[in-house]
Amino acid sequence: MANAKVIIAGAGYAGLNTYYELDNKISRILIADKAQFMFYTAYLQRLIFNRNIRYIANIRLDVIDKIKEIDFERKVIKTKGGAEIQGDKLVLALGCKREKQLDFISRILTKDKISLGVENYLDEYLGIQLAFYLKKLNKDVSYNGLLLKWLGNNISNAILALLEKYKIKVSEKSEDVLPTCEPNDVVGEFLQVNDKLEYKDGIYVIGDMVKNYPKLGELAMREGIYVGKLLSKKVNESFKPIYINIIDTGNGEAIHIRSNLPWSGNLVSVKVSKIRSIMKRFIERYYIIRKGKMGILYYL
Repeated sequence: MANAKVIIAGAGYAGLNTYYELDNKISRILIADKAQFMFYTAYLQRLIFNRNIRYIANIRLDVIDKIKEIDFERKVIKTKGGAEIQGDKLVLALGCKREKQLDFISRILTKDKISLGVENYLDEYLGIQLAFYLKKLNKDVSYNGLLLKWLGNNISNAILALLEKYKIKVSEKSEDVLPTCEPNDVVGEFLQVNDKLEYKDGIYVIGDMVKNYPKLGELAMREGIYVGKLLSKKVNESFKPIYINIIDTGNGEAIHIRSNLPWSGNLVSVKVSKIRSIMKRFIERYYIIRKGKMGILYYL
């Protein structure tokens, strides 16, 4: 049986940033089924506009295999290839299943009139982004939802103003509802964590696996960095979540959202400008070049 101080299951936004942040003296094993990092923000550009943009970066893994089972009591990862890998600490970053979301997007691209909504309000950032991109394709688009009001009234008001500016109707109901992403097959459910992103003693859950957290790449990366620092004894305080996202109108300007209101904070920041759209284009390329490492963007 292989073993290491830290076992990281999953090599997406969250898992990779834990791996990158761990102290070099700490033995670690990174496991995933593909030695690739996929950046969904860039992939959306390819899927919707058929733009020639890279959205996959090759990465180095310690173990390339599908995870079959997790033994929480023994802190053992079992793979379909028959390996058993044990760690003093487990970091679970297996993400969620987005196949239904991607199928939905492909399907509505064939329609001329779209009445858009979301199954789960936590996915509204994606629903609103889709509304702008579909309008850019000259489709008749309406949107029904909370307009991210749970992040702050200033944010929802700014989004409403942009929807009106680009002639996206706000409707009372929706017929085309974006499905939420589903729990991964290994665990089968989203998991509740404490203030240090710990599910059980020595088992950390980050990224899209966290119950009742937005499935947001920026947040997942920050969770990964935090756990890497925590396990390296660089920090000991609680994780401080913050919601950060840039929604692009597709028309040369974008809205930059920052809020910790859902976690009892008082930060609500919203900025609309052309430079935010340029930032979005930069981010789409940055994370591929950096192979998923957040780096300097942590401070933006």
